[in-house]
Amino acid sequence: MAELKDTADQFAKDLIAQNIAGLMMSFTPEGMGKAMAMQAQVQARGPQTPATGYEIKELGAEGDDQVVDIVMKNPDGDGIITTKWRDVAGAWKVNDIALKE
Repeated sequence: MAELKDTADQFAKDLIAQNIAGLMMSFTPEGMGKAMAMQAQVQARGPQTPATGYEIKELGAEGDDQVVDIVMKNPDGDGIITTKWRDVAGAWKVNDIALKE
């Protein structure tokens, strides 16, 4: 199984590149529903400045999940996406995702 940090790193790269196919493979069914709800929340805020970089912050375990904050960097200031990753049959998958206020 890949290391969580490496998997989260690829996830952040896919977010920046808007690689939908890569992102779709990263979610559990529950996580996908939460991602869709988050996307609606982001769209309601209006146009976003594209991220120019990111930072991965592993925060540790929360029940069966591992919490990882992805700090999206852009000229207007950083935004944080908090994710909860779960080991599903030997692969890390996003089981929860939200914007961190």
